[in-house]
Amino acid sequence: MNEVEEFSKHDIIIKARQRTEMTGISDVTSFDDGTIVAQSEKFGISIEGENLKIEKFNSESGEFVLNGKINGIFYFTHSTQKKRKSIADIFR
Repeated sequence: MNEVEEFSKHDIIIKARQRTEMTGISDVTSFDDGTIVAQSEKFGISIEGENLKIEKFNSESGEFVLNGKINGIFYFTHSTQKKRKSIADIFR
């Protein structure tokens, strides 16, 4: 399977860094006002920001909407999630 096929069921729309709409989300595994971790069929997604709030999540349709300032969105597999460090971790 090529990379385009792998991501074909997942879309992200970010509006002015304040509203994010996603499709293809099957689960939200953790959340607080600074980080939301979600799962799609093939990979994990970490959304980092400020004052993050989940507005809508429907696991059957895969729709996911959040509000708050988006600072970054990162994709990971279980093996790469453990390796990822923030810039704050590096300078501790």
